Amino acid sequence: MAPVTQRGFIGRWGEPSQVERRPGQRLQAGCASDVTGGAVTDQAVEWNEFVSNHSAGHLLQTHEWATLKGRFGWSARRVHLPQSADQGPAQAGALLLFRKVMGQVLAYVPRGPLVDWSDATQTEAVVASMCDVARQEGAFALKIEPGLLDTAVNRQRLGTAGFQPSPHSIQPRSTVVVDLQPDVDAILAQMKSKWRYNIRLAARKGVSVRKLEAHELPLFQQLMEETGKRDGFSVHSAAYYRDAYELLASRWGAFLLASYEGEPLASIAVFAVGSTACYLWGASNNRHRNLMPNHALQWEAMRWARERGCTRYDLWGIPDEIGAVATGLWEEGRKTVSAEKAPVNLNALPAGDLWGVFRFKQGFGGAVERTVGAWDLPLRRQIYNLYQGALLAKDRAGRNLHAAKKQEERGKTSSPSSPAVTMEPVVTASAWEDLLAQLPPDRSHVLQSWSWGAVKGGSGWRVERWRLLRGGRPLGAFQWLSRQPTAGLPLRVAYVPKGPLLDWSDDEAAALVLAQIEDLCRRRGCLQVKIDPDVGEEDSEGVRLKQLLVQRNWRFSPEQIQFKNTGFTDITRSDEELLAAFKSKWRYNIRLADRRGINVRCGDVADLPEFYRLYQETSARDGFLIRPFAYYDALWRMFLKMQKDEGNLTGGALLLAEHPQESQPVAGLFLLRHGRQTLYFNGASSARRRRDMPNYLLQWRALQWARAQGCTVYDWWGAPTNPADPDDPLQGVWRFKEGFAARMALHTGAWDWSPSPLLWHGYHRGKSLLLEQMRKRHR
Repeated sequence: MAPVTQRGFIGRWGEPSQVERRPGQRLQAGCASDVTGGAVTDQAVEWNEFVSNHSAGHLLQTHEWATLKGRFGWSARRVHLPQSADQGPAQAGALLLFRKVMGQVLAYVPRGPLVDWSDATQTEAVVASMCDVARQEGAFALKIEPGLLDTAVNRQRLGTAGFQPSPHSIQPRSTVVVDLQPDVDAILAQMKSKWRYNIRLAARKGVSVRKLEAHELPLFQQLMEETGKRDGFSVHSAAYYRDAYELLASRWGAFLLASYEGEPLASIAVFAVGSTACYLWGASNNRHRNLMPNHALQWEAMRWARERGCTRYDLWGIPDEIGAVATGLWEEGRKTVSAEKAPVNLNALPAGDLWGVFRFKQGFGGAVERTVGAWDLPLRRQIYNLYQGALLAKDRAGRNLHAAKKQEERGKTSSPSSPAVTMEPVVTASAWEDLLAQLPPDRSHVLQSWSWGAVKGGSGWRVERWRLLRGGRPLGAFQWLSRQPTAGLPLRVAYVPKGPLLDWSDDEAAALVLAQIEDLCRRRGCLQVKIDPDVGEEDSEGVRLKQLLVQRNWRFSPEQIQFKNTGFTDITRSDEELLAAFKSKWRYNIRLADRRGINVRCGDVADLPEFYRLYQETSARDGFLIRPFAYYDALWRMFLKMQKDEGNLTGGALLLAEHPQESQPVAGLFLLRHGRQTLYFNGASSARRRRDMPNYLLQWRALQWARAQGCTVYDWWGAPTNPADPDDPLQGVWRFKEGFAARMALHTGAWDWSPSPLLWHGYHRGKSLLLEQMRKRHR
């Protein structure tokens, strides 16, 4: 990367200076400069103009913000990319803040750099300049928090520029943004009716809103301290808010005060740079809250922002878990989700942290936006690794303290009449099967069967089975798999495949079972536990479950081990009714295969090697990876054995399609059966006899076999993750399944919980990099 000189970027933006700079010596002019004192120089005016005119311009990149931070332990420098080799106004740049962290210097770019991330050349030049200045200051890492939306394209751009996701964010990653472009009536109309009512109520009751004067700053400080004490957060010193008022209010913003009959009730600080206004600080006392002063303040701030030409009002900070859920609901071409429509049960949210403010902010009719968060570029790797370790330890200590407080709160608020929940291990197959029989019949899955656990136990997993009782009656159950994913790392991960098992319509039961799983994760010393509830995403149960998971700090997993979505065919109908529900071409192909001599038979253990060879041929042709034969041999043998035991809840079948003129099967599949469901688990076919349509007859015989076992549902085991995406890799195979009257079922997918989110992020980041290297080697 090219260093910065007085003249510009070496090899790109003019000739380099011939004057060498000693370590620590500052640049006086050009592409890098200091930010010192509070004076607004010509250079500072030009910088502010650049920030204001940039599409991503933000208060945290202004000269005044740097000056404010400079009074409280930070130093600052600017880098900019001039529009030409003859200098001139900046076309890109960044304000860098420096401060010692654990005795070492960290470089930090809040809400920057201000670049066109789609322009690789411009991005590379600015990143090179930032790194050069950061190294001059002795920084061990460069941390940035750009205002980029959290999309795959933006994350890829950051990775290409040399950055990696940071375990430590400073600014809120998720927020609610109100569109100020409509007229005031339209803005009010998009709010919740109760919010409009509260705004008008405040006006009717005589709440007034005006700008706070400098001599009234002690009122603001008093309100902030009262709010911090009430809501459990720390506040800045009086000197900080005084300097913020002095530096920021006259140029960029206003401190607004709501009062009633001369008594101060609430106050906020709002700032506008470019097209976006940002609500940065806010406070209120406990008096006259029924007069809704906070609603009046926010509405007045929005009107103030519109008068300054702003088109966006940023309410600055909501729980990132809500932002993560909203990101999953983004539609193509629309990277926001209405805060009101986010799948969150407001009545179920906890009171602390940012959850309470989300209740307040979501009613103003804005949209949830989530940025990419903080990204780091290590400059001194060893020190950076120590920094990460220290953050991990701090996070773990904070989590433990938070968990202890929550446990204490639960102990204080729990009803003495509520039956205690106990968790007991289940150690025999018969006891496990009896337990599953006591749960709702449609809540059990083959991946929670004793047989499945036995197979996984033979392939390196530790298997535990637990039952939960409330008042002596079964509440739920789950099969817990755990292992050490990498021999060289002392980490364990746990997995509850297609579980836990319970009545998901019982919200209290769901919360109790999740709490027990979280506690077991801690006690087993696991990095994470992954669950994969067999619950429909669009069902009312699924919507409430996702709300509960977000509330309890679960994260939608970046690693979906099983198919997120699947398809079901109802097989309660007769042969004639079922065939009539198929697509006509499918009925024709079934009969064609029969006419051309295709025969389907049930195989046994002697056929497993041949079926595996057919499976290998399929994987090579279709480009997917399969496990060694030993794994499938143990799995298939186990379920074939269970099938022979009459009355067993679990079983399986190997079906092979053959032709008289072929010495080997031309297609085959393996079915897993549990309770009322049969699951199409493995399928394979040869290039031979494809025109004879063996797969159509094979699936028809599979459906008939499943119905003969007393099953009512045939699970096709896999459907497109994104049904609306024509490029989803499962679209082709889904069209085949759909022809057999399969109905797509969208599921909630896998979710992770970790006692240490920082370590969780690092683990998945490392795994992603490893998989990418493996893919490159494979190519």
